[in-house]
Amino acid sequence: MQYSTKGLKAALLLSIAALAHPAVAQVKLGLIDMYGGGFAAQADAIRTGFQIAVDEANAAGGVKGDKFVLSTADMGISVEKAITEARRMILDDKMKFVTVGSHSGAAVALAELVKNQNTLGLGAFATTKRFTGEDGNPLTARGNLSTVEIGRIMAEHIKGMPNVKRIATIAPDFEFGKHFVEDFVAALKVARPDIVIVRQEWPKFGAADFTPQATALQASQVDMIVSALFSGDLINFLKAAKDYDLFGGGAKLFTSGADLIKMASIKDSIPEGTLVTVWYPFYAINTPENTRFIDEVKKRTNTYPVGSTVVGYVSGKMLTQAIMRAKNPADPQSVADAMTNLEFASPVGPVKVRGCDHMALYNFYVGAIKKEASMPDGIGVTGVKAYNTTSYARSCDDIAKVRKR
Repeated sequence: MQYSTKGLKAALLLSIAALAHPAVAQVKLGLIDMYGGGFAAQADAIRTGFQIAVDEANAAGGVKGDKFVLSTADMGISVEKAITEARRMILDDKMKFVTVGSHSGAAVALAELVKNQNTLGLGAFATTKRFTGEDGNPLTARGNLSTVEIGRIMAEHIKGMPNVKRIATIAPDFEFGKHFVEDFVAALKVARPDIVIVRQEWPKFGAADFTPQATALQASQVDMIVSALFSGDLINFLKAAKDYDLFGGGAKLFTSGADLIKMASIKDSIPEGTLVTVWYPFYAINTPENTRFIDEVKKRTNTYPVGSTVVGYVSGKMLTQAIMRAKNPADPQSVADAMTNLEFASPVGPVKVRGCDHMALYNFYVGAIKKEASMPDGIGVTGVKAYNTTSYARSCDDIAKVRKR
């Protein structure tokens, strides 16, 4: 085959350019979540926060010049699909760091998978206690609190409400919901042993019609309904509750995770004064870190952040910081070791990752729904009280005991 002198010169110049500017190596990160249906907004918010953390790490130089690259996959609401995507990331794409965004069942399945794959499995929002507790291992970590801490904090808040004597619960019928109720009831027995759990409702995860649950709860004559519903499930439940005037007879609602999506979606259906847990009352936090984060989210999405955004950010931050800090950034165990006592600033204050289960510890909030023009989209939380996860988490001794079972 004949080459022209001009062609040879061009090829030589390309070769020289390639040697002078070699392709930047990539540190691949996988994120699996529910990007379709009623949970898409929550998943998208987690991804936004995670990507901000990745971009910050890259701006700081990455891993000795190698850049982080985030790849996502949609699991629907199927645990099987989540694990199929995780296997693809690990085996085909050679990823050493895989995160499950929201789904607790998928997080537990990931913990089992990474035991034999030399991969670090991170749970971002997924709150199942089993992920880093009963089914945890040295290659699992979490960027969020678990149902144990949520239950203890909600029970602690109810402790000072003497008028509450009869409670009903409603939670999705899957991993997270079961553990939420179990852990809340256990904590309530300690904080307020006089309270009676009158009824428990278990709607199917992703249900569209909550009429049966609303009418059953209305007939139960309780002082408070404690809810673990979130995102699309919470929206649909509150619509049914309003249709049947569930909260018109004096029963109070205390629901977890009201800010995992924009609260504007429940503005017309949630009663004013409803007690809620929130991850990120950004309008009530006055710090430079919070201001910068709000501005960055607005720049990227043209709107304000929600609780899922900050959980995604913390998760991405702890992972990228640990990789950059590790003695061997390519080794998942070395990265897991580097998470021990890792500390960094966040929009909700200092975050510390403890060593025994690689759980990120930071502030979690409780307040009451307020509807007024000064709030984002006319709705927010007032009377905000911060509960630091450190004071409510299972001890490292407890974690060691449950892992031996």
